Amino acid sequence: MSTELENFKEQVLKNLRNHGYPEKSISFPLEKMYEVADNKGLSFNKVLEILKEEGHHSELTVDKVVFYKFEDEVIDDNFMDQAQDMMANMTPEQLESIQEMILGMSQEDKENLLKKGKDMGII
Repeated sequence: MSTELENFKEQVLKNLRNHGYPEKSISFPLEKMYEVADNKGLSFNKVLEILKEEGHHSELTVDKVVFYKFEDEVIDDNFMDQAQDMMANMTPEQLESIQEMILGMSQEDKENLLKKGKDMGII
């Protein structure tokens, strides 16, 4: 990793910590972050990738980047295989029950469930 990239990554982390990260989720203006990185001849996407590898997760919205603490435990490599096996062994009634549970969730709960799936790499 270049010195410039390392310095920019450290500056992002410093700014995050100054605003209460990782105890709080912190957002920065997305366009500004891309501009600052570009002005330094860097890729903000690369910075996000490196931060993720170091355990600092983020989510891009239309106008901001939100950094948050990933609270779940590391997922077992066989997680997807285990989930697929469990689903394959469910009765139609069990599958219908799960479907009804999801359909009965509030929109916020559904969004949280999808976010967790994305964070876990399932979706």
